Amino acid sequence: MSFEKDKERTLNKMTSNDKSNKGFVDKPVKKLIDKINKSKNYYSTSSCSGRIILIQIPESGSKKEAEFIYRTHDKAKLKDVLAALKDVKGNIWLRQEPVILHVCAKTLEDASKLLRAARLIGYKRCGLFEIEKRFLMELMSTEKIDAIIAKEGKLLVSEDYLKVLIDAANKKLERTWGKIKKLESKF
Repeated sequence: MSFEKDKERTLNKMTSNDKSNKGFVDKPVKKLIDKINKSKNYYSTSSCSGRIILIQIPESGSKKEAEFIYRTHDKAKLKDVLAALKDVKGNIWLRQEPVILHVCAKTLEDASKLLRAARLIGYKRCGLFEIEKRFLMELMSTEKIDAIIAKEGKLLVSEDYLKVLIDAANKKLERTWGKIKKLESKF
């Protein structure tokens, strides 16, 4: 299938049947995604502008059995996190995750050009991970927090420390949004 047909098929599928939990593109990354998709040599297959979550992970570590108990793509608020932790069960992790983009390029040269630009901006975890059918890249920043805050239903951290974690997570989320803006300016 040609790049143009694959792009058209993918973008039509995304607008008619968005598979994300929310059903729409995150606001902080929307302008960038629109610019990518309007360019003749690229299109996006998925994106996340970064998020802060509380996730309950079973002892087995199975992702399939993990449960989100709080999720935001905006800055987190202490009161909302505390409300989500009211009935703590199991092992709970607070995670702040960075921006992640999956982008297809028309040619290997186009992919190389975008990867180089992204790395200069600070997307340190970038790579081409499919080349047989299309040139599919993953661009990910490095702002991240991954901290266990409850074990076996017992909160391990004080409210003061939770506030420190949330403040740090919010700052990292702002940094990841700054990198989105910088990449947007490259298009």
